[in-house]
Amino acid sequence: MSVQFFTEYPLWFLVFCIAAGGLYSFVLYRRGHGIVAGIYQKILIWILSILRFFAVTIIAFLLLNPLLKFIKNEVQKPFLILGIDNSNSILNTKDSTFYRQKITEIFNTIEQKSGNNVKVEKYLFGKNIQINKKPDFVDKQTDISSFFDEILNVYSSNSSGGIILLTDGIYNKGNNPVYSVKNLKFPVFAIGLGDTSTRKDLKITNIRTNSIAYLNNSFPAQIDIKADKCTSQAYNIKVFNDEKLIHQNSVTPATNSDFYTLTLNIDAQKPGIMHLSVIVSNLNGEITYTNNRKDFFIDVIDARQKILISAKSPHPDLAALKQAFESNKNYQTEIDFNGNFTPEKLNKFDLVVLHQMPSNGRDLKTIEMINNSKIPMLFVLGRQTNLNLFNTLKSGLTFNITGNGYNQSTAIINSDFNLFEFSESVKSTVPYFPPLAVGFGNFIINDKSKIMLFQQIGSVKTEQPLICFNDNNNTRNGFITGEGLWRWRLIDFEKNQNHNVTNDLISKIVQYMTAVNDKRKLRVYTSQNTFNEDENILFNAEYYNQSYELVNKPDISLTITNPKGKNYTYNFSRTENAYKLDAGTYLPGRYNYIARVAGDNTNSAKGSFLVKPLQVEYTETKANHEMLKNIANNTSGKFLKLEQIDELLKNISKNSSFKSVIFSKKEFSDLINRKWVFFLILSLLSLEWFLRKRSGSY
Repeated sequence: MSVQFFTEYPLWFLVFCIAAGGLYSFVLYRRGHGIVAGIYQKILIWILSILRFFAVTIIAFLLLNPLLKFIKNEVQKPFLILGIDNSNSILNTKDSTFYRQKITEIFNTIEQKSGNNVKVEKYLFGKNIQINKKPDFVDKQTDISSFFDEILNVYSSNSSGGIILLTDGIYNKGNNPVYSVKNLKFPVFAIGLGDTSTRKDLKITNIRTNSIAYLNNSFPAQIDIKADKCTSQAYNIKVFNDEKLIHQNSVTPATNSDFYTLTLNIDAQKPGIMHLSVIVSNLNGEITYTNNRKDFFIDVIDARQKILISAKSPHPDLAALKQAFESNKNYQTEIDFNGNFTPEKLNKFDLVVLHQMPSNGRDLKTIEMINNSKIPMLFVLGRQTNLNLFNTLKSGLTFNITGNGYNQSTAIINSDFNLFEFSESVKSTVPYFPPLAVGFGNFIINDKSKIMLFQQIGSVKTEQPLICFNDNNNTRNGFITGEGLWRWRLIDFEKNQNHNVTNDLISKIVQYMTAVNDKRKLRVYTSQNTFNEDENILFNAEYYNQSYELVNKPDISLTITNPKGKNYTYNFSRTENAYKLDAGTYLPGRYNYIARVAGDNTNSAKGSFLVKPLQVEYTETKANHEMLKNIANNTSGKFLKLEQIDELLKNISKNSSFKSVIFSKKEFSDLINRKWVFFLILSLLSLEWFLRKRSGSY
């Protein structure tokens, strides 16, 4: 360590400090200051003058704000990073026992073999990055790029060192590792594991399909199968829906590297998670049979909604509404002219459209029955509607009749409407729609109503509703206040050569009106319906009190039941105003769960989730040493076999990339903060005071 000294002001200012010390001593002791010391008087005066001179000079010097700069040289050893592939594929080879023993030996002895001149850090990579943990080769995925990203983040300021990478080069997660090493400043010594020769293997390489399907629809699935060195050996392909065989065919490979794609249309016949399995025959001599089966899962949603159109007589609007509803495959429409309803029949429907009803007293009983069933109602008013009877419904919309005629009202979109969004095509087409026939009078709406379209009568824009909605006793009602919707479809087709705008507009009305208000007090959700076997099962829960306020005071427990009927019980932890739970990982299978609130036996939440096996490590069985060579070449490193690693470690310190680096560390300190300066000044003044007192001076 070296020390340098400098001040905030020019160093020649020290002359003034010395002058101040000398002047102060001269003035103080030029007449002896009453000192009586006999023959030693002059000597004592000189000693006292010198002590005061140094004390004052040092104090004056401190006013120049002197600084000390300490320079410390530190030697930083070069680092050696050992990166080990911890995935299943490392042991998917005939040399698996040798690899396990040899890699474990390297992990345990690398510090001794590489010498004391390097600093060793050990990393495992697979699905995630682990530091200083022994390899167990259990990861179900391999992400090599994340390992290099981690090294770049941690060692970006280092320029001396290198990486020893032990892997077979097979990756199935993340980016191409070749691109991840572009910014590395140090070499990668890639140790190639695995077998690069093509071995006999029949495998399912990929399944392309949707993750969601709708009930009673069919969905496509493309299954890719590769046969290596299986020429002229026929194999069977079987596809199962749970335990039911739904497809079977036979294929005979024509070449040593044969690729076959099977395309199927599969029917979604019941709601829930659909478990499908693809199995190909096991041929003699295959390197592994694990990749001869692949499972995939489809979430089948029963999104179909039934709509009842109740009318007194045929009308062009009925066909227009029915066609608009059925343009969405999830809507089923039924038209009824009789009005013979029962509560059981009504409960089958998600929405009732009342076309020009009520027209008589009998209709009021029908509407009362619908209202009691809490089914949303869409009223379409027209010439057959008895508006006096309509006003008695207390639906949130009443009509003051001012005449017997009808206005021709065109539509204006309410810019403040926020129940759902309009597409740009709807916004641009609605102004061109022909007018609807609306009765003479004024509509009165309650405060909870939302107007979607205003009426424009001629050139006069009004705030009267043409289409509006309200929430009446927790049941949504909608109102189309005029008739003539069929003409909207004609203009839509004339302008756009299709009916997409009217279909979209009507579909959004149905979606809003049939959206269910969730009144459950306890709500429990998994972060997703399907998990990989190496993913943690995460739950979130919400609990509402009697006033439907979100609270998290009571304890909530969760019981998960595995396919064999064994139960696992957990307790949720609290967040700010809700609950969360990490249940960890589970083996593949279908699991059910139920959540309960302590002290509340009336509320519980049930559900299920599915854990699917992760088989990507067995999809590719041929080691990718070409990629490892590219990584080594791009980083000025070297590609080696596992048998050469001991020689590499022995000579690692001789490599030009592994040189110690000397860093100079500078520290600054104010001289006035040094304790020894204080004690020096105190000693000078104390000694002066003692000598003066001893000689009889004041």
